[in-house]
Amino acid sequence: MDYSRVLKVLIGAVVFVSAGVGGAVAYQNVYAKSATTQSSVSPKTYSLNESGQTYGSAEDTTPYEMLPDLIRGGSVDGVAVYMLKSDYLKAGSDVPLYDVEGKTIISSIHIAGAKSLDFYPVNENGQTYGSDADATSAETRPELISAIGENGIEGYVLKKDLDGEQPKTPEEAIAIQNSRSPGGRDIPLYDVDGETVIGVFHVG
Repeated sequence: MDYSRVLKVLIGAVVFVSAGVGGAVAYQNVYAKSATTQSSVSPKTYSLNESGQTYGSAEDTTPYEMLPDLIRGGSVDGVAVYMLKSDYLKAGSDVPLYDVEGKTIISSIHIAGAKSLDFYPVNENGQTYGSDADATSAETRPELISAIGENGIEGYVLKKDLDGEQPKTPEEAIAIQNSRSPGGRDIPLYDVDGETVIGVFHVG
């Protein structure tokens, strides 16, 4: 038997198998990388309006390039309203809210933090209103905080009324604490305009 020939055949087979496995691994790595890249930038499916703009809601963690053209900003009088993607990133500013077609301005909204959920509608008197549960800090709460008053009446309380007098020194804090009634206090419950009193809210 020609052992040298058998050895050459075996070596050739090993080289072929190694090349094949290496190629498969390389292909697998390239495919995995390609699939990962594709999944990280593949856009979320949004609806299109008549103008060809995408619209829908967005999470705080959504990358900018994956945001829709019109981002849901709540509703006004039961009508869904949207803000432009470029306005969504503005911090500490009032931006317009459009209808789903992105043409008619229905209201405006105050964005407290860039790309955050700290945005609230603004009433006719320029006051922000909504639930303080949506705020990420005490500073970003709306001026009119939604509340349920006595007899189950739904309305809003002024943030300054809810917070009460704020002490500037430890001595003032003690004095305010001592002056408070053990039974709590009542503050006005307003309509969304922040002027019309519709009830009473009890602060315990």
